[in-house]
Amino acid sequence: MQDFRNLEVWKKAHDLAITVHQTFSRLKRVDVGLRSQATRAAQSIPTNIAEGCGKDSRAELARFADIAIGSSTELEYHLLLARDLGQLGTRDHDRLTATTVEVRRMLFGLRKAIRTGKRKATGAAAAPA
Repeated sequence: MQDFRNLEVWKKAHDLAITVHQTFSRLKRVDVGLRSQATRAAQSIPTNIAEGCGKDSRAELARFADIAIGSSTELEYHLLLARDLGQLGTRDHDRLTATTVEVRRMLFGLRKAIRTGKRKATGAAAAPA
């Protein structure tokens, strides 16, 4: 078990969730269902990192990292859909998508570090034994 707040990927994912929530909240023309799905996917990323850190094994933490990776892909699609429906501007789409992709890359790094038992250069603490 480790403190999720010490992981750089969690910090970045948490900031992303806040930014997605704030961005979609200020949009006037966004579909309520799409807003809900996008914010839920964004919140799911740091939530799964936190939940995985509360588990006792590397395998469990890796499993929750995988779920967070899936949520990041889901968020990326919701951002694309919102843009293509004209509900999210290109600038917001590009900024949020870039951050989402960065978080996903960090999650892949975390998952690799968990599986090999190594400390990650991004500040990820070593996985629990």
